Amino acid sequence: MPVAPARVGGSRALLRLVAKLVLIFGCAVGVVLGLCALLVRRVREHDAALGLATSKLDTLSVRSLSSLQELQRSHETFLHVFAVHFPLALTCFTCVYVLKQVENHTFAIPGSALLNVFAGAILPLSLAFPLACALTAFGASCCFLLSKNLASEEIVLSLSERVLPGKLHTLRHKIEDARERGQLPFLLLFLRVFPFTPNWFLNMASPWLQVPLRLFAPSVALGLLPYNFITVHAGAMLSSLRSTSDLLDPRTMGFLVLLAVGMLIPALLKKKANVKSTAGQEPAIDLAPDNRKKMD
Repeated sequence: MPVAPARVGGSRALLRLVAKLVLIFGCAVGVVLGLCALLVRRVREHDAALGLATSKLDTLSVRSLSSLQELQRSHETFLHVFAVHFPLALTCFTCVYVLKQVENHTFAIPGSALLNVFAGAILPLSLAFPLACALTAFGASCCFLLSKNLASEEIVLSLSERVLPGKLHTLRHKIEDARERGQLPFLLLFLRVFPFTPNWFLNMASPWLQVPLRLFAPSVALGLLPYNFITVHAGAMLSSLRSTSDLLDPRTMGFLVLLAVGMLIPALLKKKANVKSTAGQEPAIDLAPDNRKKMD
């Protein structure tokens, strides 16, 4: 009867993990709300100093970032907010973006394409695109560290077997094989460019598969370059978008595939070079016994 205590212990560990995550997210949400409240107060003071009867913030609501239509309706107001107090507005956006990234990748909630569209609509592309790439990598790295410091291998294994049975074992085999061949960075990049494995699962499992953060973070930043570019660039055409499905039309999907293949060419070339070098060494190994016989 040793199974029951193990299950009870696992359930308690999972409950403790959930409690820690709720506490951390609660504190983070409190900080973000405080910054946003400060920004709202600064903008209202600015509008009052100009003698405006009503502040432009009166048109905003909690739903302003909930859909593409709401974002289009509030576009001018957000431009006004960034024009009034750019540093604080950018800080608030950065905090909201990272919090949303961690939420998405921790709880498997759908991605934050709207925030990329928002960045492209409000900020110049030269700033919005690298900012989105950096924040995406930072958010995923936060999930990596949360899994490493709060979870355990038993919890990760249990969750993976419940949600994606057999996936962790397959991923472990691929990573170990790539590490032995010296191709781990290229495998991590491939997993991001072609997301056959969910991003949230990669973030959760990577610390327990001995993937170092120094390889994990760059693979996220580079692997999601195509997705970030498309969604951020779409922000510049905000008025012509009808739904988020317009972001990934057939033409855009074709461009993404070409860009992804181009990013993987160095990995394919290195693999081909390794195969050639291995093949070149084999004859020397096979002929060694014959040479010894001749000498005898």
